[in-house]
Amino acid sequence: MRQHFALDDRFGDPLNTRKLNLVWILIALALTGCADDANTTSGANNSTNAETNNSMTAGTNNATTAETNNTTTGTNNATTATNNTTTNNATTGTNNSTTATNNQTTVTQPCDFRAVDGIIAFEAESLPLNEDWKVRTQSNGFDGSGYMVWEGNAFNNIPTHGVIKIDIKIDEPGRYQFQWRSKIGMGSNTTEHNDAWVRFPGAADFYGLKGQPRAEIRRYPKPICDDAAAMAAVTASADVDTADCVRGSSKDGWIKVYSSGANDWKWSTFTSDNDASRVMAEFDSPGVYTFELAARADFFLIDRMVIHKEGISDAVAQAASETACGL
Repeated sequence: MRQHFALDDRFGDPLNTRKLNLVWILIALALTGCADDANTTSGANNSTNAETNNSMTAGTNNATTAETNNTTTGTNNATTATNNTTTNNATTGTNNSTTATNNQTTVTQPCDFRAVDGIIAFEAESLPLNEDWKVRTQSNGFDGSGYMVWEGNAFNNIPTHGVIKIDIKIDEPGRYQFQWRSKIGMGSNTTEHNDAWVRFPGAADFYGLKGQPRAEIRRYPKPICDDAAAMAAVTASADVDTADCVRGSSKDGWIKVYSSGANDWKWSTFTSDNDASRVMAEFDSPGVYTFELAARADFFLIDRMVIHKEGISDAVAQAASETACGL
């Protein structure tokens, strides 16, 4: 037989009532748990969202800040690099410019002998001798450690043998006189074995001089003395009365220079035969110039030479010590 129970009977039973209460408690707990889970999920979401947002914001901000800072730093670095490059290049340029200036100031053209108080003096044995020029000591009375003598053939018309070149430094422009101390080295005729060729190729002017102030007589080497216009320009000066060719040998700017009466050591220096003229060179500006000497007469002895500014006495010039550039 099927049994039917009334609802009230079931709930009215104390045991069933306790069971029902237990069911409601469990449902309540379940509902509470769902709420907690929902809150937990919401919290998690909030936490996640917050962390994500914070992370994104912080990351973005940090990234932006970092990028901005890096960009700024890069810009600053670039600017610094640019400044450094510019400054260094400018400084380097200045230093190079300074160095160039210093080089111009300190580097001087080399020379063999220099003017000291207007006098250039040198011993013959100090020259760069060649060919048949020899240093000897047999003839007593020389200055220094010896003298030079040409022991080769005579070259009366060819100034191309035994050519000696030296560089002389002129500090003060003006007119200078050339002199040597010499003697004949063979026989007793003082018009033989008594000469050599001389030239100043870089000088503003070079000639033999005689006459009086404001009435000078100038004897020039060939070929310039054959130039009528050039000689006319010289005589146009109020100081010059005559300008023409030296008497005797001359070629390519060389003139014959000779001693007179030098059968012993003597300061005697002239050009132009039978027309004794002092040997002069003019220098328009300070600088280094070339002096040249070549062999002409054989057995001609030269002890020492001087090139001195006009106005210095012969005695002072001839007594000067050697003025080598290295001293």
